[in-house]
Amino acid sequence: MSAANAPFEVEPLHPMFGARLHGLDLAGELPQPVLDAIAQAFDDYSVLVFPAQRLDTAAQVRFSEHFGPLEKAISRETESGPGLHVSLLTNVDGEGRLVAPDDRKQLFNAANRFWHTDSSYKPQPALASLLYAIEVPSEGGETEFASTRAGYRALSAQKRAQVDERWAVHDFQRSRDMVAPGLVDERVQKMLPPVARPLVRVNRRNGERALYIASHAVHLEGMTPQASRPLLDELLDWCTRPACVYTHEWTVGDLVMWDNRCTLHRGRPWDSTSERRIMKRTTVIDTGYDSEPEIESRRARAG
Repeated sequence: MSAANAPFEVEPLHPMFGARLHGLDLAGELPQPVLDAIAQAFDDYSVLVFPAQRLDTAAQVRFSEHFGPLEKAISRETESGPGLHVSLLTNVDGEGRLVAPDDRKQLFNAANRFWHTDSSYKPQPALASLLYAIEVPSEGGETEFASTRAGYRALSAQKRAQVDERWAVHDFQRSRDMVAPGLVDERVQKMLPPVARPLVRVNRRNGERALYIASHAVHLEGMTPQASRPLLDELLDWCTRPACVYTHEWTVGDLVMWDNRCTLHRGRPWDSTSERRIMKRTTVIDTGYDSEPEIESRRARAG
């Protein structure tokens, strides 16, 4: 089933990508044809907004699992049940008090304000992230999205030749060091050593190519970080030109689902000293990563 004749209303959000899907209750049981249509819209639009949802943790996890197995939240390794797969992004502590901006956890989350794609630094990268709004500030706290698929499409043939077949090394520590050196402790560094990723990824279902870049990308393989930065920064600036960005202004009950293979995102600041923001995120593992064309090509060349 194509998104064009899907059993819900599709409202495009940006000329290049993104759609709001109306008429869905994600807390209920969805028939397979509806799930198939959502998956098609995900491939077509890269960023999906589901407004006016009422999701507890179990419902969010249940809907997310339709698209693949979920990551375990690093902060909840010892838990069991649905909460194991949910990351709480908030400036509120367990007793409902606002957390100081210089709190270590808040500094850790501040790296989300750099352009990035989730989990590119993990052994298995992320397919989709699903972020649900429970409380939002009256002003600020938006999330910006950019399509690296649209960015790749707009590259010149010469620039495509420069980036195709190149690989970059991704490291979780880099994005946190951009906030404050030493935020990533030795335990996490050992859990998440640097990994190489293709600079251009290919969606096997539709053949679309997308740049795979941003704050976790430290350097290009075979080059130093200093020598790599001009090209990596050029590609980032190209994909995130203002005309290429969709800014999502959150409403309580929004669930936003985005494709980490072909989008970048970043959170925008708000007055966290006076206003609460509570969001829950689930992340779907990209189990098809190892069978993507560029991965298979590299494996074949390695013999």
